[in-house]
Amino acid sequence: MSDTREVRQVLLAAVTVSAMNSRKNLEAGTEDAGLIELAESITTNGLIQPPTLRERPDGTYEVIAGQRRVLACQRLGWTHIDAFISDRDDAGALGVSLVENLQRADMHPLDKANGLAALVKHTGSEQGAAKATGLSQQTVRKYLKVLELPEDLRLHLGTGEGPSGVGALSALAQNFTDPEGQRAAFESLKGFKGRDAEDILRQSKGDLGKLDELREQVLAGTFNVHRCGTDLLNCPWLGELPEQTQKKVINVLTD
Repeated sequence: MSDTREVRQVLLAAVTVSAMNSRKNLEAGTEDAGLIELAESITTNGLIQPPTLRERPDGTYEVIAGQRRVLACQRLGWTHIDAFISDRDDAGALGVSLVENLQRADMHPLDKANGLAALVKHTGSEQGAAKATGLSQQTVRKYLKVLELPEDLRLHLGTGEGPSGVGALSALAQNFTDPEGQRAAFESLKGFKGRDAEDILRQSKGDLGKLDELREQVLAGTFNVHRCGTDLLNCPWLGELPEQTQKKVINVLTD
């Protein structure tokens, strides 16, 4: 369905958050303080960008995009609000919500993962979700993989505790399928963040027994280091490169 929108003044009491709105966790980041600041900004500058709503059959409205703006106006005691009224279907509404919120740095990553899962369901494919949000299929798949973890591990997503990034937790779910193994691997990698944790999990290939050795390699600074031995021309890593690239590398290293 093509999206047609009109600006309409609606009763705030008739507005609720849509099930299609991907932003569920209003505690993420500095959200509470942000609502106060946003309300102050609206008082000073007015509502510069109206939210996008969808009309229900009973005449009420649900928020597709702009949940914080609606909440800020409610906090100010407004009775009416100007809003774009959209005729998008469920998949389109969820796509709009995700696109808007994905551009916000403080959207909780678990909200993002759940929103993408819902969008995949509505569009019928990861490709459809990627197209609707502008993300790559690989990124969509990473978020979906995190949702396969037990709830206690999913809740670590984005907390900064242990391997809590999307990439690392996705690798955890991909390489360790047993919940107890997943928990043990997560505990083992506390303190290792970002790419190191992700690479350790991938190289372990689901073997808990390999984690200690891989951790030691990271701490020793020898993790993922290509070893050429004593003969550059016989270096196994160099041999994997295209011939022209090999010549350039040799010229640089022997210049």
